[in-house]
Amino acid sequence: IITESSDTVTLINSTLSGNLGYRGGAIWIRTAQVQLTNVTVANNSGTLAGGIFNESGTITLKNTIIANNSPGGDCSGSIASTGHNLDSDGTCSLGATGDISSQLPLLGPLQNNGGPTFTHALLEGSPAIDAADDANCPSADQRGIPRPQEAGCDIGAFER
Repeated sequence: IITESSDTVTLINSTLSGNLGYRGGAIWIRTAQVQLTNVTVANNSGTLAGGIFNESGTITLKNTIIANNSPGGDCSGSIASTGHNLDSDGTCSLGATGDISSQLPLLGPLQNNGGPTFTHALLEGSPAIDAADDANCPSADQRGIPRPQEAGCDIGAFER
């Protein structure tokens, strides 16, 4: 995804995986406003950031996984968090309530886990399980499975 000047982009319950980009493998923000809610950004490659490259825009993460992106790490540039995100390598500089940094999310491969689109399942023992902000999670995941399934909502696009 490449954003331009006055764009506003909102992604909810989406998976961005296996992409290759010049600056950000999954997302390159020039001067736009981007909001990610319960999104999984994993296994992307980019020159300056494997996951998200924020040139001079605004990006806000909520209940989102940014993981296993390379080279250049998960994030480059300023990233805002409203909490309950997971960044596998610490490059997103998360510090809000419930944020998890420098931990692997234990994701399964990108595959058909039910529903209309491929997702990364959360594997047993994932720190993302039941770790999202229940007050701000969508009523269903990317596949249409109701949230929460257990004690609380899961971080990312997949509800275990």
